[in-house]
Amino acid sequence: MVYIIKPLKQRGQSLVLSLILMSFAAMTILYSYNTSKLNIESTKLQHTADNAAYSVATIAARDFNFKAYTNRASVANQVAIAQMVGLSSWFNMTEVFAQNACTALCWVPYLGQVLSGIESAVGAINTVAQPVFEALIFAENTILHALNLSQEIVHYAGALGSVSTAQKVVAANDANANLDLMQNPLLIVDVHGVWMTFQERHSRNDDESQKTQFNDFKVVILKSRDPFSTQRTYKLDFPWTFDFAIFETWKTLKAGGSELVSGSAGSAETWTSMDTISFHYSTFDCSLFSCGWDTEEIELGWGATRSDSRSSVSSFNNNSYWGESRDKNSEASNYADDEEETRGFYSGVQSFYGLSNNAFQKNQTDNIAVVVSKAQNMLRTTSSVSIASSNLNPAVDEELSGDRLSALSTAQAYYSRPRDLMSLSSSWARSDNQHEYGNLYNPFWLSRLSESTTTERSAVLLLTETL
Repeated sequence: MVYIIKPLKQRGQSLVLSLILMSFAAMTILYSYNTSKLNIESTKLQHTADNAAYSVATIAARDFNFKAYTNRASVANQVAIAQMVGLSSWFNMTEVFAQNACTALCWVPYLGQVLSGIESAVGAINTVAQPVFEALIFAENTILHALNLSQEIVHYAGALGSVSTAQKVVAANDANANLDLMQNPLLIVDVHGVWMTFQERHSRNDDESQKTQFNDFKVVILKSRDPFSTQRTYKLDFPWTFDFAIFETWKTLKAGGSELVSGSAGSAETWTSMDTISFHYSTFDCSLFSCGWDTEEIELGWGATRSDSRSSVSSFNNNSYWGESRDKNSEASNYADDEEETRGFYSGVQSFYGLSNNAFQKNQTDNIAVVVSKAQNMLRTTSSVSIASSNLNPAVDEELSGDRLSALSTAQAYYSRPRDLMSLSSSWARSDNQHEYGNLYNPFWLSRLSESTTTERSAVLLLTETL
């Protein structure tokens, strides 16, 4: 007899094991989600901080560039005043020359009629031109005051608006992020450093033993004069000048120029101009002990103009001034002294913003540090769900400093004169190929993110843990 033994069916529950495995799987998924979510939030917060720091640095760069543009505009308007004063004295010289020519030669038939007509025409033109020059000098002076005021407005607007702009940038990037001023004392200090220490306002009353920028600015103005304003001195050709063999029998010299002078230390400057023309001839004379050639001067024309009454050409006997007029045509220059005119109203060189001594030979500002934070309960991890265990939230496990996620970013405004633009003509490069340090004469300031220092990171960590 054969017995068939049937295997027994296994009976039991796998639910407990399945639940355990599913719990581990859920924990892994939730933990991975929270970790990735926290990484995403950290990256987003860092980008927000970068944008805020870059925005403040950009405001600083634009502030520097605006001041560079307005400083250059001020130089251009100063030169324009020099031109107007120069044209005024030149027209006066021309009118005197026409009058002297008519006095000497108007008795000559036919020629006298021509000279008389020229005298009348030149006189009429000068009568109309002089009020125009005066009005233009007044207008240029008004523009200089407006440029001065615009620098002041932009300066304080940039300093005060940079922090609020950073806060607006943070809010636009992430509505749940926050730029807390209590957490950003470095930002306040850095903004003060950029607007109040790295640059400053230079004026005539600065202590020149410590600051030379105001006098340097006047040098820039003088070196920016056009050829007409700098020196309009030359010798007229034949027949006004005649050379016999190696001897210069007679010559006619025209001399003139415009100069920025100051009557005394601390007083405002005055634009002055002088124009003279004289005929010089040589005579051979003998005295008791020697014989030689002497030069005589016949004054043909002269004129002198100043932009205000603070200084006068007669107060300066420098032979190099006004195109060496005193050296070339000394007698005519004396007449110009006596008949000097005042045209327009000029307030002198205005105060301006430039880099301070602290920025000497620097090409960038110090770091501008911005700290942006987000509260822990705004991170949108599973900790916001009441049924989820707090152990599944990395933010809780890592105990975020100050119960918030924080990001530090630093940026700089830096100066860089381009060398690669329009390389064929080298229009942007310096002709002397020298390195150009940061300044507020050329608008080549840019902004960039920078590497934060250990000191900055330590300070932010301390503030975050303390506040």
